[in-house]
Formats: sequence, structure tokens, C-alpha cells
Amino acid sequence: MMQQIRSAWLAVSIFLFAVSMADAQDATFRPAAHWVCVNQTGYNTSAPKRFTVPTAPQGSVDFYITTGAGNTPLYKGKTHNGIGDFTGFRPADPTQTYVIQVKGGRLPDGTSYPFRIAPFLIEKEGLAPSVWFMNDCRSVTGVHHSAYGGCPWRDGTYYAYEVPSLIWMYLSNPAAYNNMPATVSYDSLKAMVMKPDFKLIKGLADETALASTRKYFTTVDKPLGKQIPDVLMNVHWGIGYYLMNPETKDPSGDSLPRQLHPQTLAQFAFFLYAYPYVDKWFSRELYQQALYFARSNWEKVGLLEVQREVGSSKGRHAPGFSVLPNLLMYEVAKREKLPGAAAYLQAANKQVAWIIDSLNFEDPLVTKGQRMSEHMLMSGIAIYLLRYKDQAPAGLQAKIEQWADIVVRRSDNAWDFRKYDGDTAWAVPSYNEVGNVAGFPASALLAASIVKNPAKKQRLEQIAYAHFDNLYGRNPLNAHAAHHPEKGFRGISKGYPNGYIEDVTARLELCRGSLSCVPGTEMYPFHPLGKDRHLEGWIAHNTAWNMSLAVLSWYDNHPVSFTRKQDGLYISWQAPVTGLLPLTVFVNGEKKGVISLTAGSQEFKGVLKVAQSSLLLAQDRVKIKKGDRIGVAYGDGFLEKKMELVY
Repeated sequence: MMQQIRSAWLAVSIFLFAVSMADAQDATFRPAAHWVCVNQTGYNTSAPKRFTVPTAPQGSVDFYITTGAGNTPLYKGKTHNGIGDFTGFRPADPTQTYVIQVKGGRLPDGTSYPFRIAPFLIEKEGLAPSVWFMNDCRSVTGVHHSAYGGCPWRDGTYYAYEVPSLIWMYLSNPAAYNNMPATVSYDSLKAMVMKPDFKLIKGLADETALASTRKYFTTVDKPLGKQIPDVLMNVHWGIGYYLMNPETKDPSGDSLPRQLHPQTLAQFAFFLYAYPYVDKWFSRELYQQALYFARSNWEKVGLLEVQREVGSSKGRHAPGFSVLPNLLMYEVAKREKLPGAAAYLQAANKQVAWIIDSLNFEDPLVTKGQRMSEHMLMSGIAIYLLRYKDQAPAGLQAKIEQWADIVVRRSDNAWDFRKYDGDTAWAVPSYNEVGNVAGFPASALLAASIVKNPAKKQRLEQIAYAHFDNLYGRNPLNAHAAHHPEKGFRGISKGYPNGYIEDVTARLELCRGSLSCVPGTEMYPFHPLGKDRHLEGWIAHNTAWNMSLAVLSWYDNHPVSFTRKQDGLYISWQAPVTGLLPLTVFVNGEKKGVISLTAGSQEFKGVLKVAQSSLLLAQDRVKIKKGDRIGVAYGDGFLEKKMELVY
């Protein structure tokens, strides 16, 4: 019955879209020259690099690449059915800008917007604006003194995934976030909101926000130390605020009452799991308070039960959202030697078995139809398979392979864009899907790390990067998703041309790094005059982007080589880090210290010195013997990458 209801709903949605598209396409778009749609931010040196010429959808036209100010062709090629590929172009200068020139066919020559090519450029360019957005969007204490929705972040809600996305970011690339300037001042914000004349600008469902904020600053242990990374200041804010105000109601027409939602409580699992990696900044008392709160309520809110609800494209109830939180609580309970640890793993196992048996991935409502929340499904089942393969229910590998096959099939178009279905719908019905495009690379790259077929893995990588490209300009509007790209983004020539009404709702137009909109079905495959979707940004769209940036950092964290020579152990590594790369050193699985690698032209390199059967680590000598396992690692927790050798 549920499947029939979903199918009927899908049919009605597609019909309504067909009608709206027919109305929109009364106006005919006639380009004056070739359009060349690129990723305006730029491309990672070693990653797939593709662009679209929507004005040459069949056959081929010539293209060549020059510097932004030059005329000399540096790379030449031909497009194929609208797609150009320059993956083989790997220039050495990370500061140079390039443009793509297209000629041929019935239209005059066209030129792309400028872009850069550099190692790990997408991660590095996304680092600051993604964190700045989380700073600026904070309720009460952000750039606008309001709290629309009453949650820690303006326009937040129980499924917005704020704290989990921040933990993913930090664990995937701790050195990058530790090296960022610390700009959030706890003491300054406390002084501001504690003034008797501080005014909260009223908004929907914010009745408890100011009191909760003041309670946060007066009853929750403050962060420890100085120069606390902004990403972790936001984690402290999110966990502390929810301890003071755990019951919320989604202000956007949700039928559920104000309550402690399972997805709100699930956020605590990420902080609790990450605590050993961030304990220098968080008091033990705060950790214990969060642990008691989570453990006391976990079963009450149903997180040990199989979650069978599949929500609408609003994104409220993504299937699989409870898998990873239960796995993390399992690890927390084991670490703390708490009773009942097995119940969390059993809950994750039962949820994954239900996904394998009951979710039809051909039904777009359970995948792309979950809009910005879709990543919760793949992140849960992928980490389960990667970290708990021996306990995984039979069929999980095949289920992920099936997901990948559907993605590959639905992305066979000139934009390398994963369509909503195999018919006429490109985007999620009705909604602005900027968060889906922003979050999709997380799912695709996690799946790419699991699939067995090399060609399928390569194609998933292409599609994942194509969605970063789409977000940053490779789309039928030739526009970056930010309506105000000047706020946080570098080198963007054209932002999304239309914006939401300013100074209403969450005032996200004031935030650096805010993502506004991407083209919907009405503009595909190439109809720039089509109707815009809802133009307002949303915290849940940006947290989906956080997820993709985090997974890309993890995916690009590559141990290259670890070899023994006479004078030491030689290490080569690749990672999206600027400056020194700190690797944790292990002996027989036990942490012994840190070695910092220096950046070379393509890789970080370093030597673990060995003398008199000892590893020399800073001022320490660590005794080793023949047969010991020596390991080095970067990334923390379930996002750690590691390599070992036997001494």
C-alpha cells in the first residue's frame, strides 16, 4: 500500500511539473554564442575535470584552454554530445586562472568564465565559507540577533544535521580546521547577550531562544583553552544549547508537536564519539552531561527501534538516519565500559537489514527524493560496511552496488547530473534542491569507496565531482549557487541571478557562504528562462555541503608509501592540508606520538628516524623490536586513514 501511495504521489508530481514546464517554455531562449559552463571555483588537479556546452548537445565542437589573459592554447580537445573533458590537463601553477574557448557548429565562438586548477582546490576553497556560514547563522549570537525556529542555528530544525556535519568536517581533516583563524569569542558573545538591554528580533517558534542562550552561557561549562577552532566552537554551541533546550518544533508546517526528536538526540552521538579527539577544548563535565542525557533518552525516543518512516521531499525523515548514530553510541558505550553496548549495534544491524529488504532504490523518493537529507542513508550504510564488515547483514554490498548502478544510469546526460528519475524529472519535485546537489558528492564518494568494479568507481567519481561543478556553475544558468558569492566565496564571476526577499525569515543573505538555489527541472536540459525554484537558503542545505566537503577530504586523504631504509622509515602521503601534515604514530596499535611531514611538489614527505632500536619522536625515544607493527595515520576516528609496516 505504501509503495502504491508513493507511486501515485510521484505520478501527480511529474504531471504538475510537465504542466509548469510547458508554461515556462513558451518563451524561447536563443543564445547569441556558445555557452561554456564550468566550475567557476575550479578543479582539483588530480580529479575528473569536465564542462558542458549546452549549445552543442549533439556531435562535437573544438575546445582549447588558455590562461585567463592569454591566447596560446595550452590544451586542446573535442566535446562529445555536449561534454568536454580535460582531466589530462594538470598545470603546475595553482594561482593561474584559465578559460575554455569553444568553436564550431552554427553559433559564434564561446568562452567560459575563468577558473583555477590546483591540488585539493575544492576542499581548500570550501574550508572557510562553510565554517563562516555556521558562525554567521548561529541563533541569537550570529550576524543577526534572531532565532527563527528556536534551534541553535537560525531556521534550524531537528533534521538539519548541524553538529554531525561539523564532527564529520573536523574528523576528516583536523589539521586544516586547527590551522584556521579562531574567530568566535565565547566571552564577547556572552557579554553581548547578557546585557539587560540586549534585544532578540522576534521570529517564529523562538519563544525559548533567548532564555536558552543565556542559560547556555551561565550553566554550561565554557570551552577550554585558547585559539579554539571555529568548527569546534560551533559544536560546543550546538550541544550546549540543545542541553538547555532539547525540545523543538519544525516551523515549516510539520505535524509533529514540540518534543525531543530522535534526530535531535542522534546529534549527541557524534559529539560523544568524537570527545577523545577534542577533549582539550571540552570539559569532562560537559561530556558526562551529554552522555547522561543521550543514554537516558535514547530508547525513550525510539532510536533502538527500526525506523520505517520514509518522509516526503521536505527531507524530514530520511531512511537510515539512525544507523551511524547507533554505531557511534556502540563505540562510546564500549569505550566507557557501559552496560548495554550491544543494543546499539543490534539496532544498527536491524535498521540496515530493513534497508536491504524494504527500500526500493528505484523509487526516487527514498534516495534523491529525500532532498538535502539523502546523505544520511549512504553515510550510515557505507560506514557500517567499511568499519563493521564482519557484522554486516548479507546483501549490503549488493545493495550499495545497486544504488551505484542507478546513479550511473540516471546521470547519463550532458551535465553528468543525477536525475530524479528515468523520465522527465531532473530535480526533486517542487522544492529548491540546492542541498541535494551540495550533499550528493558525499553519498557518491562513499559508494565509490565500496564498489568493486573499477569503471563504476571511476564513473561515480566523475558524477560526484560533476555535482560540485553544478553547484559552482556547471548548470543551465551558468551560475554559482550563491546569490551573494561575494560573501565568502573567491573568484566567482556569476552568482545565482535571483535572490530571496531580504530581511525576512532567517536572514541568510547576511551569512558568508550561504547557498541559495540551483536550477530545477524547469531549466533542464537547457532552458535558462525556466522558472526559479524557491530562492531562499537554509541551514540544512549548508550542512549537506559540509558533509560533501568532509567526505571529499576523507576520500582525498591518501597514504602513498611507507618504506624501511637503513636510517629510518620513509613516509609519503597526500592530503588536503596546507603547511605541515601531522601524522599519528602507532606501535602495535598504541599511539606513541606525532610526526609532521613537509609538503613537496605533489606529496607530503617525512622520515621516522630509527636509532638503537628506537623510534625518535621529538624528544622521545620509543623502543621497537623486530616484528612490531609500526603505523602512521591521519584523520580521526571512523574517518582515519592508516598504513602500517612490520619492522
